[in-house]
Amino acid sequence: MSDIEPLSAMGIINVSQNLEFYQTIIFEYLDIERYYFSISENIERLEEELYRLKLSMQQILDKEEVVVNDRRVRPKVIGVDLGFNEEPEEPYLSYFIYFKGKLKRKEENYYENIYENVTAEYPFTVYWFFSPRFKVKKVEASGDIQIFGKNIVVIKVQEGEKINGYERIIFEV
Repeated sequence: MSDIEPLSAMGIINVSQNLEFYQTIIFEYLDIERYYFSISENIERLEEELYRLKLSMQQILDKEEVVVNDRRVRPKVIGVDLGFNEEPEEPYLSYFIYFKGKLKRKEENYYENIYENVTAEYPFTVYWFFSPRFKVKKVEASGDIQIFGKNIVVIKVQEGEKINGYERIIFEV
């Protein structure tokens, strides 16, 4: 594979009233040699690459410890898509991930993720959109954290920022 430079990432996590987590992660790249564009023109090579990327992301997720309300959950990569911005040198990869927790109806709920400490190689933003039934009480994570209304969380991390490998969001019904 050619030298592909990550430019940025965006995560969008929708949390349903039944505590289902629908996560989309989009990575944008600079691909001067057009590696992804070249494989996009061959359906067999494209399917092989998307499958390889799916397995790779699943291995990363399997190393994380994701807990929802005292129960370990296992995020599962459902699919991967390749797309392009304006030019063939500007590919993006979208990962679709799903997991489910068990809701506590009359007390606080929480999502927690423990993973390896790293330094951000590129800027990224994560948008959490909880069901309107929920109210976010507290967020612990690296980066700049903002809570909008009662159920939307935005976390922004800059390139070079240290990521402490721990996230926790406390919310209630």
